[in-house]
Amino acid sequence: LGALAPVRFSLALLVVVAAHMLRGPSSAPGGIHTSLGAAGFAVLAVANLAQASPRFVARAMALLIMCCPTLRLVSVLVRSPEEMARDLDKFAGAGRCLLTFCAACGAAFGALPPSALPPTRKLLAVGYCACAQMCVGFILRVRTGHESALPFYLLHIVLPFLASFLAAHAASRSSVGQNVARRGYSMRLACDEC
Repeated sequence: LGALAPVRFSLALLVVVAAHMLRGPSSAPGGIHTSLGAAGFAVLAVANLAQASPRFVARAMALLIMCCPTLRLVSVLVRSPEEMARDLDKFAGAGRCLLTFCAACGAAFGALPPSALPPTRKLLAVGYCACAQMCVGFILRVRTGHESALPFYLLHIVLPFLASFLAAHAASRSSVGQNVARRGYSMRLACDEC
């Protein structure tokens, strides 16, 4: 993908969120957490374009991954059940897009190298995100009476995000291990030649 891959990914996510927001309030469920998502992806794109420190980009991404579900959780606690039921129906209509978006976010976050964000921080952020999203699903189920709220959140948001994160996280850790092993092997070769 090259050096511009993070920029392209951030810009693609920004375009998707912005396009969703431009469709208008009648078709865009969410609210402030959707705006925060767009702003967060814009910051990530600018940071990648400015070639900011990988640590800055990783921390901004972790903050975004924790703030969006938190705002969604607050949103479902303060909004009326009728509004939430309408939003849930709109989310259900965009299930495949939401699944793809969550899987892409999980993969991008999981692929961050350990030098940019320690694995324990990544795992804590992902665990918090998954727990907050499941709480949103439970609250929607209780407040709206929709039987499909919890399975929808589990199958379209939490599981794709977790699966893609874990796969990318494992791949990034194994590639780091291979690079360390290669360096160790080349150091032994250099020492053997001495």
